[in-house]
Amino acid sequence: MRQASGTAELIRILEADPDLGEELDPGAATEATDDLVAPCISLDWKSRHDGWGPPEPRGHFGLLIVEGLLLREVRLLDTSSAELLAHGDVLRPWDADGELHLPVPADVVWTVLESVRVAVLDPDFLRRATRWPEVVCALARRAVVRAKSTALNDAMTNLKLVEVRLLILFWHLAERWGRVGTDTITLALPLTHEILAKLVGAARPSVSTALGALAERDLLYREDGLWKLSRDTRKAFGEISVEDPSSGSTPHTESR
Repeated sequence: MRQASGTAELIRILEADPDLGEELDPGAATEATDDLVAPCISLDWKSRHDGWGPPEPRGHFGLLIVEGLLLREVRLLDTSSAELLAHGDVLRPWDADGELHLPVPADVVWTVLESVRVAVLDPDFLRRATRWPEVVCALARRAVVRAKSTALNDAMTNLKLVEVRLLILFWHLAERWGRVGTDTITLALPLTHEILAKLVGAARPSVSTALGALAERDLLYREDGLWKLSRDTRKAFGEISVEDPSSGSTPHTESR
């Protein structure tokens, strides 16, 4: 198992991620901020297939992303599933998916989309954190939220229309990364057609076709390197039907 290179710096976890201490009273929050420190390292690779993390992960709670954007993809036979991970997400990449004892191996691929820094929540951090159960609960809640997000993604990838998959994906992403404007929500995410195809469980050509159809309706498009999502939810889902009588076109469908 390979870890990130470079000398780890100590950071204050509640300064890097203030939401973890939102349930603490002001006095406790000040003390916890000073006491809850952890090593922070930068990932020195672009993509990898194997497990990674600290050399001796026993007793570690996990890795907390404090900066950057990471794509995790699980490949199984001729299908795959992917998720975006960013600031606030808790990872345990040394817990390999292959340990599920499947009849065929599952290949996990990690790809850095934007430079990633992670805080190592090691045993020393955990011993300190036990003084503030609110922080430990907040970390556990992050894992539950991620599991729910994964379940939503699985449901989304089983929808028939690729256009609908893309709209639901972007609405989901907008909750976390969206900047609301008058008519659109802007997302500054480096999502190529290939990455979007992995996230919605479709072939890249199908995604390109669907994005073209959505752009024609001004529902979802890219402008100056930024993704723009229409705020009109009824328009976004109401204009997409199995057959569009105004154009004679048929929205793209694809089964997993």
